[in-house]
Amino acid sequence: MEGNLVVDGGTVKAEGAEGVINVSGSTECNDDCEFQCSLVTPVLSSRRGNVSVTGDLNVERSIKLRRGRLEVGGDLNSGNVDVGSKIEVDGDMTVDEVRAGGSLKVHGKSKASSLNVGGSYVADSDVDVGDIDVGGSVKIRGAHKGETIDVGGSLIIDGAVEVGRIDVGGSVTLESDVTAVEIDAGGSTRLSGGEVRGKIRSGGSLKSSRHLKFDDIGVGGTVSLSGGEGGSVKVGGTLKSDGDLSFDEIDVGGTVKIDGNAAGNTLDVGGTLTVQGDFMLTNDLKVGGKADIIGNLKAKSVSVGGKVEAYQVEAEEEITTSVLRTVKGAKADRIEIGRRGEAQGPLIARSVMIRSRGRVEDIHAEEVHIRSNSRVGSIYADRIEVESGCRIRGEVKYTGSLDAESGVEFSREPEKTEKLPSPPL
Repeated sequence: MEGNLVVDGGTVKAEGAEGVINVSGSTECNDDCEFQCSLVTPVLSSRRGNVSVTGDLNVERSIKLRRGRLEVGGDLNSGNVDVGSKIEVDGDMTVDEVRAGGSLKVHGKSKASSLNVGGSYVADSDVDVGDIDVGGSVKIRGAHKGETIDVGGSLIIDGAVEVGRIDVGGSVTLESDVTAVEIDAGGSTRLSGGEVRGKIRSGGSLKSSRHLKFDDIGVGGTVSLSGGEGGSVKVGGTLKSDGDLSFDEIDVGGTVKIDGNAAGNTLDVGGTLTVQGDFMLTNDLKVGGKADIIGNLKAKSVSVGGKVEAYQVEAEEEITTSVLRTVKGAKADRIEIGRRGEAQGPLIARSVMIRSRGRVEDIHAEEVHIRSNSRVGSIYADRIEVESGCRIRGEVKYTGSLDAESGVEFSREPEKTEKLPSPPL
C-alpha cells in the first residue's frame, strides 16, 4: 500500500497468498485493531486501543502505543518500541530499545540494546539485551548475555549468564554458570557456580551449588559454597563450603565449616571453625570460640579463645589459647596456654607460658614459665621458672637455669645438661 494506513478499529486481512501487508507510509490505529496477517511498515502508532498482529511485525523506525497492548503472533522486528500496557510476542523479538508500561513476554529469542518494563519480563528462550531495567520480576528460561540487569523484585535465569552488573531488590536465582562483574541482591542469591570478578552483595543468603570463583563476598546472613577460590568473604552469620576453599580474607560473625582443605591469608571468626582437612594461612587466625582442624594447621599466628584441635599446629609467631589438643604437637615462637587450660601433644617454642592451674604434656623451649598449681609432663629448656603448687610428672632437663619456688613437686630430680634432646617437630 502506498502512503499512510489509518484503521479506526476493526480487522485487516491481506489479499494476496503471502499474507503480508506492506505499507510505505505510517500505520495508525484508533481503538482496537487486528491484523490477520503479517505487517511491514516504517511506523506503527496508536493513541488508544490494542494492536494485534497474527503474523510477523516488521517496523523500520518505531512502534508507539500510548494506552493499549501489543500482541504479535510471529516475530517482532523494530527500532524503538514504546507500549503503554503489555507486549506479548510468540516468535523472536529483535528491536533497538523497548519500553512496556505493564509486562513483556517473549516466547522466542530476545535481542535489544535496552529493555525497560514497569511490571514483569518473561522470556522463554535466549536473551541478548544490553541493559535490562524491570520494576517487578524477570524470568529467563534460556541463556542471557548483556551488560546490566536492574530488577526491583526477583530474577530467575535458567541458562548460562554473561553479564556485567546485576542489581536486584529481591532474590537472584541463576541455574547455570555465571560470568559477571558484580551481583547485588537485597534478598537471597542462589548461583550454580561460575565466576564473579567483582563484588557479590546479598542481604539474606548466598548459595552456590558448584565451584565458584569470586573476588569479594559480603552477605548479611549465611554463605554456602561447593568449594571455591577468590578474595575476601565477610558474613554476618555462617559460612559453609562443601569442597576445598582458597581465599584472601574471611571475616565471619558466627561459624565457619569447610569440608575439605583450606588456604588463605587471614581468617577471623567470632564463633567456631571446623575444617575437614589441612588449613594453611599466610597471616593470622583468630577464633572467638573453638577451632577444630582434622589435618594440619599452619599460620603466622593462632589466637583462639576456647579450644584448638588439630593433627599438628605450627605458627611463625605465637599460639595463644585455653585448650590445645594435637596428635603430633604444636610449634611456634611463643606458646601460651590460658588459666585452667590444657595441652595434649608436645609444645615446641622459643618461649612457653602456662598460666595457673594448667594441664600440659611435654615442653621443648628456650625459656619456660609455669604458673602456680599447674601439672606438666617433661620439660626440656634453657631457662625454667616454676611457681609453687606445680607438679612435674616427667623429667626436667635444662642447660641454663632452673628457678622453682617452694612447694613444687618433681617426680624426678631435675638435671642440668650440656645438650637437650631434639624436639619431635
